[in-house]
Amino acid sequence: ETIFQVRSDDLDTVMSERTRPQDATIDVDGDGQKDADEPESPQESESTISLSSFATASGVDLTLGLNKAYGILFNLKLNPDVSSLSIAGMDLYLDTTSHVHYEVWAKPGLWQTVDDEANPNYMKDFYPVSHGTIQGKGLCTPTSTKTCDFATIPIRDFQKVAMLAANIKRLAVYVTLDSDDLIVKDHPGDGSEEGDLFNDGEDEAMDHSLVQASNPAFRVFYGASVLTYPLQVADPATDFRYNKGFLGRIWYRDSAIV
Repeated sequence: ETIFQVRSDDLDTVMSERTRPQDATIDVDGDGQKDADEPESPQESESTISLSSFATASGVDLTLGLNKAYGILFNLKLNPDVSSLSIAGMDLYLDTTSHVHYEVWAKPGLWQTVDDEANPNYMKDFYPVSHGTIQGKGLCTPTSTKTCDFATIPIRDFQKVAMLAANIKRLAVYVTLDSDDLIVKDHPGDGSEEGDLFNDGEDEAMDHSLVQASNPAFRVFYGASVLTYPLQVADPATDFRYNKGFLGRIWYRDSAIV
């Protein structure tokens, strides 16, 4: 077993010793109010919280079909039998061993949704989740896939984001650096066209072909890498590369799966 296990083995519950900040959620139902998160269990404390983790790739998949970018836009979707889930942290796959500036943003719905197709503002409604400086761990090689690791965002620096099936089943995420050291995954198809990305909706048949990775709680979809920073200056025609996947680890806590 490697440290990047995508199968059910990777869903083991772990105890994070890192201090957690006050929880924060986003307005998932669009009513202008931040939605209440599920209550903490009595055994949890400010310094220790029980989390699960999910890596979007493992082993040789961390060495093949890779590209570099400043950032990536992608969607998460709850599975039908999950009533709620909280994203509590992320680890990133970086092509550097230096310290770099990072940002994580989130919003309810799909990252593709914009008000004005002629002059799209992809940053609209994104909510800041985490930012700061982390140290990269460098690229994995075919001989180091069992020992290499993702760059860690401290749990204390990540505001927990709630997904509630009653209000929202999809969460858009924007992860970026201020340098082009973020490693992203190519779609096994041609990976160059916008194509079916906009079918990430109610059509489950279309959804299936766009799923990059999944576990019993949620699915991670291929999105678009961003070749500049910040997102506000990006031109989708020249700075987006479609059908790219997020590489890293997602820390989360879900409700009981019914």
